[in-house]
Amino acid sequence: MIVLKNIQLSYNKPIIKRANLTVGQGEILGLVGKSGAGKSSLLKIIAGHIDPDQGEVFLANQQQPRVHQLLIPGFQHVAMVNQDFKLDVYHTVEENLREVVLHLPHHKRDKRVQQLLRLFDLKSISSTKAHLISGGEQQRLAIARAIADQPEVLLLDEPFGHLDANLRARLTEHLIRLREEENTTIVLVSHEGQDVLGLCDSICVLKNGTLSKKYKPEFLYYHYSNIHQARLFGPVNSVKSGETTILFRPDEYRVSQAKDAIEIEFMRSIFVGGLYHNYFKTTNGDMIVLYQFHRLNDTRGIEIIKKTQ
Repeated sequence: MIVLKNIQLSYNKPIIKRANLTVGQGEILGLVGKSGAGKSSLLKIIAGHIDPDQGEVFLANQQQPRVHQLLIPGFQHVAMVNQDFKLDVYHTVEENLREVVLHLPHHKRDKRVQQLLRLFDLKSISSTKAHLISGGEQQRLAIARAIADQPEVLLLDEPFGHLDANLRARLTEHLIRLREEENTTIVLVSHEGQDVLGLCDSICVLKNGTLSKKYKPEFLYYHYSNIHQARLFGPVNSVKSGETTILFRPDEYRVSQAKDAIEIEFMRSIFVGGLYHNYFKTTNGDMIVLYQFHRLNDTRGIEIIKKTQ
């Protein structure tokens, strides 16, 4: 379990203002915010790599010492993976794992290495040198190395930053499996809220130094106060109705022929695998996208139906 109490951090200006957070054992938490919001700094405080100006960090109900009091920075039982994977690039995948668990008895060492190769789908490349494997494979290896000694907490800094959609989906699957098999608490940061929606049990937003309370992903997706907050978690439509601007997600509508329906003109459909993204223009010139399992080329009007997750 992670508990942060009144964490504050400043450089030339306040970066984090009185952040309070509790993350349960085995929970996957996403920290979302724009680049430069302070997400990585908060992660480093949890990891024991930098001291906050004020506040305390508790791990497993134990208050952690100040970082400057540690002989080697970093709290016990916490592993962190940065965007720099820090692999031994001229060692094989298996050697990269084995050297992390050399302190274990031989039979336990072999068992753990094989377990990690299986868990992160690395068996087929176990004899390949790390600099010859793909970026996605290097990332999985870096995470496998980080959790080889079975830390209670795994921290990931922008883990989806350089991955395509297929690799993001595979990494999500591996992280969920890691939580299921080892009950590891996982905290990850991202400037793209869409990347964490399907992975995290809960999400916090860091904005202007203020850390929000925890929200369920579904709640954050459908509840937002402005278009900028909405766009953190995916596409959002904006249409004018008189003096009012209405925001709604591409699935928050139904086709309607009522007199008060919003009139729309079909522009194009794009098939994205399982769904069509249907693009329209309103009579006010607003461009909107509507999700559906088929083309909506005959649609002339819609009614907005806001969801309440």
